[in-house]
Amino acid sequence: DQMCGQIVPIFEDLLAESITGVVISVIKCCHHHGLTSYNFMKVLQDAFHIPDDQTQLFFRCLMSLTTHDVLATKIESYKKPTLSGKPRRDRFEATLTGSLLLQGLFKLGEISLLEDGVCGLSEDHLVYLSCDAQSSHAIQAFLTSLTIPANTKHRFIRTAVFISDKLVLSPAGSRIVEAMWAAADNELKTAIAQVLIDKEQSIRDNTYGSIVWRNCNLKTFKMGVKTWEDAERKKMRKLETFEKILNDTENCSEVANGVPSEKSEVDTMVKECESPVEKKKKKKKKRKVDEERVVEVSSL
Repeated sequence: DQMCGQIVPIFEDLLAESITGVVISVIKCCHHHGLTSYNFMKVLQDAFHIPDDQTQLFFRCLMSLTTHDVLATKIESYKKPTLSGKPRRDRFEATLTGSLLLQGLFKLGEISLLEDGVCGLSEDHLVYLSCDAQSSHAIQAFLTSLTIPANTKHRFIRTAVFISDKLVLSPAGSRIVEAMWAAADNELKTAIAQVLIDKEQSIRDNTYGSIVWRNCNLKTFKMGVKTWEDAERKKMRKLETFEKILNDTENCSEVANGVPSEKSEVDTMVKECESPVEKKKKKKKKRKVDEERVVEVSSL
């Protein structure tokens, strides 16, 4: 805590000298030890020279590791047409260090000055950031963070839902779609499912798309929304029951004292989740072990 207190005020000097690893390590350390008293956002806002009325560019400055004045100049240049008269493309530059920095902030729940930048991204920028191997981890950290409110995540998903059919076809993008699905409520899940079902053939023919199709249980959704909702509720009840059993400390103490527990119930749930192929493999393996035992006994 004392060490962090000495390093945080000199973030700007460290970033100016490209010593970004120390900044990222301090943020990770604070997250690991639950230290939330440091105002990282204010320190970083000063380090990147971001005015109070321009915080919508905060996320972009951190991701690209570019100060506000330099970034603003670049954005203005993108508005000027090329020599041939065609409009320039607004390129969003992402860096590995910027992604790591944002991942640490999202895990800490530091979202106040970043929300408008993340949730206000254009569809082109969303596709680029979500499908890029480096920046996609920052987006995934945002969606999976336990300290970021659900309504903030839903605001992001409402924009990203319309490009989910593009994201699902790439390795990094497919992870983002699954993270969106896990963070979404039933209304948003229905919207995501409808977009993906419209491109069913191309998605199921794609390696990563087929994985998302299976994990999101979209085959059941095609049978009807009510059937899918019933299946989702059943799955959630099983998960809640399973977690309740695992977190039951009284049950653990009973097991330690030799008292029968609810382990049989857990085993039953695990068996229900097994596919027929896995059951067949286990049965074949058990038969082989039994045959080996018979051979050993006969040899004796």
